[in-house]
Amino acid sequence: MPPSRLQPMYPSRRRRSMTGPLLVVVLLLIVGFLIYASTIDTEVPTSRIEQDVTNALPAR
Repeated sequence: MPPSRLQPMYPSRRRRSMTGPLLVVVLLLIVGFLIYASTIDTEVPTSRIEQDVTNALPAR
């Protein structure tokens, strides 16, 4: 029996979903960002430290 015009001669392959690899890439990006954010130095001194250096000059 010849194939009908409505059905393709070769059935199309079922395409694989890209959600698996995409999910892995997104999770790796999130983990990488968290590691990067944890290494940023965010410490700020509580107050400015100033030292008087006028008396440290040698006397002439």
